[in-house]
Formats: sequence, structure tokens, C-alpha cells
Amino acid sequence: MPLYQYFLKLCILETDWPMKIVHLLILICGFVMLNANNASAQKRTRWTDSLDYAAARGKQTVLCGDESYYTDADQPPFYKDGSKKVPFKELLQQKLDATPAIDGNASIVAEIIVNCKGVAGSLKLLKYSDKENPAEIALINAINQAISTLPDFSPAKNEGRVVNYKADKIKFKTANGKITFN
Repeated sequence: MPLYQYFLKLCILETDWPMKIVHLLILICGFVMLNANNASAQKRTRWTDSLDYAAARGKQTVLCGDESYYTDADQPPFYKDGSKKVPFKELLQQKLDATPAIDGNASIVAEIIVNCKGVAGSLKLLKYSDKENPAEIALINAINQAISTLPDFSPAKNEGRVVNYKADKIKFKTANGKITFN
């Protein structure tokens, strides 16, 4: 017998009114706590799940080697455009510039991982607003779209060896409809 049915039965069968009220209050508190716990669990995981972009392009998204990553590599990932090397963050900014303007103000902090094969494989949102901000949702969608269209990069290198790279704590924000990041 579920616990709520037990307390409901106690409320009905109890002849002592003060005890009946106590059991009813316990039952109501249990429902409130259960619903609050479910709502906060959904809020916590709503944006923080890693979103996988590489699989949609048929690429392997796993981290390479010992699965560690570098935030400061000797050579960050870059895209070779003819004879020019375009750094990862510069190409990401170009993709974001091509997105439609966003009305309103929004700000989020995220990390993006580029594995040792040069594939931008995941986005994890670290800090975002608690309220339902349409500008923030539009910003997240624009970042998702930009990352999903990134090409494969020449992987990051540290001390001459190819490594997994994490662009950590990037602060994306909107200003006059344009998306910028540090």
C-alpha cells in the first residue's frame, strides 16, 4: 500500500479530530514536497545536459587518450581556410554573427569541448537565469545552431601532442541584437 493511501485511510478512520487533522497535514505536506522536488529536478537538468552535435554529422564524439582535456593548450584548435588559420573562437564568432538578431538581453556561461580529432562535440551550460527569458532561450538556440554547423578543426596541441580542448567558462551575451562572448 502506498504511503499516501495509508495516511488517507488514517484520516478517514481516525475518530480523534486533532489526529485526523495532523494526518491530513502530513499528507498535504508530502504532496507539496514531492511536487517541489520534481519541479526543482526538472529545472536543474533543463539546460545542463550535454548536447551532442557531432553524432548528427556522423562523427565520433568521445574524448581521446586518457580523456583529460586542456583549457590552455599551446595551440588551440583552428580551421584551415586556404593558407589562413582561423582559431576556434573566431570561427564560432563568425557563425554567431550570421544568426538573426535577438531582441532583449540575455547572458549565459558555457563550456564547449573539441576532442583530439578536432570535432566540436558538446556544449554544457554552466550558468543561466532562473526565469523563463525568451531572449535567453533564443541565445541558447543560436549557440546550438552555430555549434552544429562548425566544421572539423585541426585539433589542439599541448607540448607537441594532440589533446582534447575545452573552451571553459565562455560568457555569451546579447547586446543590440548581436551575440558576443569573451
